[in-house]
Amino acid sequence: MADRPIAGSKPEYPIPWIAAYFLTGLIVIGGSFVMVWYLNRFSSDYDYADPDMGFLERIVLSPTPRRADFSALNGGDWRVLCLVGWRGDPGEALKAAGIGDAPASALLEEIERTGSGVAQSEFLFAYTDRSGTPKALRHPHGFAFAQKGDAACISRNQPVLRLPAGSD
Repeated sequence: MADRPIAGSKPEYPIPWIAAYFLTGLIVIGGSFVMVWYLNRFSSDYDYADPDMGFLERIVLSPTPRRADFSALNGGDWRVLCLVGWRGDPGEALKAAGIGDAPASALLEEIERTGSGVAQSEFLFAYTDRSGTPKALRHPHGFAFAQKGDAACISRNQPVLRLPAGSD
């Protein structure tokens, strides 16, 4: 008679274990969804957190976007800069601007390293600071600065550039 349940009593089920398995399953499934979302979230090819990108955006959105004054770029700490459109020739632009070999070589190396993936709709912005350290940045608004085949370089002596770079 011990094998029979007593009338009115509840059967013994492992409720805490079932709840623990259910909760663990929910956490694993929920965590999987969060991981997929995290890995597929929007990311940009452009570094909008870079202060130079902000500087360029202010020029694009300025009331006079046909004239770019770069004198305040990097807090005034720059020596040579180039805007290079898709298939532009920065070497020729550096020669046309009368930039010497030392700053030009460092800048050209950085342009080659960074500019290999510049699309038609983009342009490459590159400059050297006064110590000669080069920096390059891809920008999505190529139509605003340097059109196909265009490249323009300026030095600190002449910080204003007419835009787009190849226009007369």
